[in-house]
Amino acid sequence: MKRSLLLIATLQFLFVFAHAQSILSGLVKDSDGKEISYVNIGIKNSKTGTVSTIDGKFSISIPDSLLRDSLTFSSVGFNEKSFLIAQLMANKNLTVTLNEKVTTLAEVKISNIKRKQYKLGITGRTPMLSIPSRSYQKTDIIEQARLIHLKKPSKLINANIFVLSESMKAVNIRLNFYAVENGMPGKRLVEKTIIKKANLQKGWFTIDLQDEDIYLDQDFVVAFEYLPSEQSAISFAAKLGAADSFLRSNSQGIWRKNSVGGCSIYVTAEQ
Repeated sequence: MKRSLLLIATLQFLFVFAHAQSILSGLVKDSDGKEISYVNIGIKNSKTGTVSTIDGKFSISIPDSLLRDSLTFSSVGFNEKSFLIAQLMANKNLTVTLNEKVTTLAEVKISNIKRKQYKLGITGRTPMLSIPSRSYQKTDIIEQARLIHLKKPSKLINANIFVLSESMKAVNIRLNFYAVENGMPGKRLVEKTIIKKANLQKGWFTIDLQDEDIYLDQDFVVAFEYLPSEQSAISFAAKLGAADSFLRSNSQGIWRKNSVGGCSIYVTAEQ
């Protein structure tokens, strides 16, 4: 009996020890002191991450096993910053300041010849096939993406993803564009904050880009980032056998390929 009680106590201790976490809270601002919304915060290549609220506040649970790592802060239009977690934990009134990124737009030459519009990506789906997505933390993101191949310089007209889930309340979805590095999403390619707030319904979810003046002349990855809401999971349509589709389930996390099929994502491009 005593041995059984000792074993149970030991297992409980090991469980608590393995799941011990520290809470880090703070505020993210720009160099002018203005709060920055929806900053991606996390430990790179881990499952630990979060996103700042609309007023720049954040709170993140960090496993004690990762307290010697660095916490990275990144946001559209700002230089990425990383800090040793131990240093951040020592600050009782933590405020992280991000500096605006100075970017030089590369010139993209578009022919004056009358241009046509093309749908690039996956415009169909396989019935009964879906890609359920869930973030590792309730306060973190889900991001679905796919590689788009360009044969000539293009202006992007819109971006589309087929959603199978429906939402009772409006949710925020941010559109991101990444360069291609070794066949996977790499560094951010377009430094523009593009967020659409809407109630999700089954069907194509479209973000209009007509007025964004986005011109690209290289292959790129387009990504739909589902920002935290009361609905922590969402399902997307997919096409069986379609390649070049990616997913990540937390800020600063690892991109992985969708194995069963490619998420139904396409862009309309004017060439």
